[in-house]
Amino acid sequence: MQEAKDLLRVSYRTLHRLVSSGTIPSIKVGRVIRIPQSGLRKFILNDTSGGSGNDYQQ
Repeated sequence: MQEAKDLLRVSYRTLHRLVSSGTIPSIKVGRVIRIPQSGLRKFILNDTSGGSGNDYQQ
């Protein structure tokens, strides 16, 4: 979650909301929430908030 939060430049609360709503796929392992890289990439490329998906590609 920390790495995804830093990459997306959002607060923990915003990221948690996106994960809870299923907008960003995640896996819960015990008490830890993991976000697969593939799910994060898919979210970034399909983001419709006005940003360009190309801004995040490496």
